[in-house]
Amino acid sequence: MQLLDGIHHLAFITADMDRLIDFYARVFDAEVVLDLEEDGLRHSLIKIGEHTLLHPFQIPGVQPPGDQPMFERGRLDHVALYAASEDAFREIHRRIVAEGRDDGLVTDMGSLLIFSFTDPDRGRQEVVWVKPGVPVETGARRSEWKTVELD
Repeated sequence: MQLLDGIHHLAFITADMDRLIDFYARVFDAEVVLDLEEDGLRHSLIKIGEHTLLHPFQIPGVQPPGDQPMFERGRLDHVALYAASEDAFREIHRRIVAEGRDDGLVTDMGSLLIFSFTDPDRGRQEVVWVKPGVPVETGARRSEWKTVELD
């Protein structure tokens, strides 16, 4: 019996809720399903997938950590968003590059394609497309990874 069906929401701090909402709506076609101000803070639920929500909090006097190297970002290092298809992956990449939030590099890890981007609060996140029918162990070692250009 399967007990879980993905992640419901990811909670984090933002310095500017409106900027963050605008970014995810513009780049990922995300939809705000809840936006509340209560108890001196603001929080929203931003739907980015069928079963996945972002739950940012804007709290006066609390700032997100900003730029930090991978594996030095704390308990939750980054979020990897799952592209719905190869075409969706390419479109998201195009939008991210147009926003100036990525260097344009895509890594082919054998069983998947992946790229990183910087969100409006300077956090590094990722977008992944898993290649159908390719075993997960294909390209699992860093020495097998290749940088590719998307057409």
